[in-house]
Amino acid sequence: MADVQPRSGNESLQCKPDETYKYHVYTAIYSVVFIFGLIFNIAALYVFCFVSKKKGNVTICLLNLAVADLTFICFLPLRISYYGNNATWIFGDALCRITTYSFYFSMYASVLFLACLSCLRYFSVVFPDSISVKTTIKLCACVWLFSGASTSPFFLSGTQIRENVTRCFEPSGQLSWTRVMYMNYFALICGFVIPFLATVIFNGLLIRHIRQIPMEKKNIRKVIIMIVLVLSVFSLCFLPYHIQRTIHLHYLVHHPNICSLHAVLQRTVVATLCLAVLNSCLDPLLYVFVGHGFKPWLEFICKSKTVLYLIPTSTDIGDQQLTEVQMEAMVKGYE
Repeated sequence: MADVQPRSGNESLQCKPDETYKYHVYTAIYSVVFIFGLIFNIAALYVFCFVSKKKGNVTICLLNLAVADLTFICFLPLRISYYGNNATWIFGDALCRITTYSFYFSMYASVLFLACLSCLRYFSVVFPDSISVKTTIKLCACVWLFSGASTSPFFLSGTQIRENVTRCFEPSGQLSWTRVMYMNYFALICGFVIPFLATVIFNGLLIRHIRQIPMEKKNIRKVIIMIVLVLSVFSLCFLPYHIQRTIHLHYLVHHPNICSLHAVLQRTVVATLCLAVLNSCLDPLLYVFVGHGFKPWLEFICKSKTVLYLIPTSTDIGDQQLTEVQMEAMVKGYE
């Protein structure tokens, strides 16, 4: 186990594990997340804003979740360019700070909106009409304000010059890592542990409730799907990331000279961070199975293309009118 001499002050960390492999991993994963996340989240906004006739509490919460995901996705091209250029930042200090901030801002906004979704679904099933749409809008506004204010310290993370190269997203020095560690404790408790416990509690109460009362099979299926998807996103995307990040920061600050351990932890950073950003691609599953109007819209789009492909080209006005009637009936059937 290789050791290095302890450091003091803001001296750069002397353990320098090979990080070049992560540039290719991040570039590939971020590119996939950008393409699929952008398509499905923009589609969700379109459906929730212009197609869905029903603007209930759950739909409003999902709409805000899609906006939170898009906030992160819009800055992904800068990260893709950064890692594709061997971790060289060319966009200036201001954009580095904004991009760093947008990652944590959108992540914790997504976590809180998932918790709100579980809470709203519980009250909509157990106490129908107990929460008004206005209350839900105010709740979502509070989530945005809290997420924006609580993650504002990440604006402090700007560019760093390391090995004559301008870096971003990479704190340097013992004091910087110590500050990040304390920021992590706050984010861990307020941004993950409390929302996760609230999600587990409300979903547990919801499961107990639906087991005690008769309910249509379709409604039970929809509720169960929502519970499974929300808990899966928490467990797969956010739980490993927060556990690993807390352990990694602890050893960086308190045991900075165990280089072989830091090499292992650095590789787990890559794995858990990739899982964390995948939530932007998993959240659309909630839109399909829970969001009002999204699944019918997808089915209509697919069926419309099939109908248009199968209908032969004809100049007969009667055939054209028949096709229009069929298409209109399909639209009404999904409203």
